[in-house]
Amino acid sequence: MPTHALMRPPATPEANAVPYAFSSRHFLKLIEETGKVGFWSADLRTERLSASLGLYRILGLDPAMELTFGFGLDMIHPEDQATHRDQIAVLRSGQSVSREFRIVRPDRTQRWILHQAEAILGPDGVPCQGMGVVFDVTAQHDALRALLQRHDRLNALIAATASVFWVNKANGEPSEMPQWMALTGQTHAQMQGFGWLDAVHPEDRPRTLAAWTTAVEHTAPYNTDYRVLCADGIYRWFNARGAPVLDRDGSVREWVGVCLSVPGRTRYGAAPSEAPAAAPRAAPAADETLTPAQVRGARAMAGLSKEELAALANVSVSTVNRLEAPGSAVRPRADTLLAVRRALEASGVAFTFEPGLKPGLREA
Repeated sequence: MPTHALMRPPATPEANAVPYAFSSRHFLKLIEETGKVGFWSADLRTERLSASLGLYRILGLDPAMELTFGFGLDMIHPEDQATHRDQIAVLRSGQSVSREFRIVRPDRTQRWILHQAEAILGPDGVPCQGMGVVFDVTAQHDALRALLQRHDRLNALIAATASVFWVNKANGEPSEMPQWMALTGQTHAQMQGFGWLDAVHPEDRPRTLAAWTTAVEHTAPYNTDYRVLCADGIYRWFNARGAPVLDRDGSVREWVGVCLSVPGRTRYGAAPSEAPAAAPRAAPAADETLTPAQVRGARAMAGLSKEELAALANVSVSTVNRLEAPGSAVRPRADTLLAVRRALEASGVAFTFEPGLKPGLREA
């Protein structure tokens, strides 16, 4: 049916109006000149098909060449053959086709195409005719691949430099922080609002909160250092920095940032290099593991509360509780235990491990 027959004419034709002088062929030519679409039709009982000039352009073929279903299927990329070579068989069974795959043209260039086709039933109810449209979607695939490549590069950079990548809402509240949850052991509910500050060292919370609220209120970059209580019970220093992502009207869409591990010197802690150099102490032998009784006794001898010992060792109070509990099923890591031992030794306690005797302690 000519295309102009599908277009509704004016209700009352004007005098001297010029009649429509175009047809579906004009529309077809206009569409195909974009170089991104082509059409075909065929008798499904044969191998030959009729193709438009647009389809020849997409396939990179000479329009004088006779096309067959077999030749078209042979152009499918070898890696896509197993999945998409059945398309003509699917049409002959009476089903429609909508596939996206690669082809290899005669000049060895590759293109991504989207093929959509329908089967037409004959009077006997058997599929006899087929018609389809082919779109060149290479540009879309190239854009998607470039986007994924940038995403992979960003992920690789974050993995190499940052411990945490975070995304907050426009109002500054946490949004996507799975790495923060893994670092601190907080749940999604626990970190909502300002709950994430509970994982920051108490001494650093006021400064951290002030830096964050100032950044949000003034739509300014955020950059500060603080200690984080990690899931293993140890406080570690991190540099947190972030920036607002703006919409075209200048409003904040969201906040993105990272937490970078800061070993050694920090802006809010003394650098190890500033203290007099001391000979490194050897790590305790494997058979010199502190017992709960030693930890309790050493803390009493040094006159330390659990909170004071936790602060000296940069661990949590719950870690001290586990160390002092004889029946605790969860034992802290070796480096955590070593940190507590060093803190007690620095407070004037020496631990003894004499053969044949129970582990003990004495004043250093």
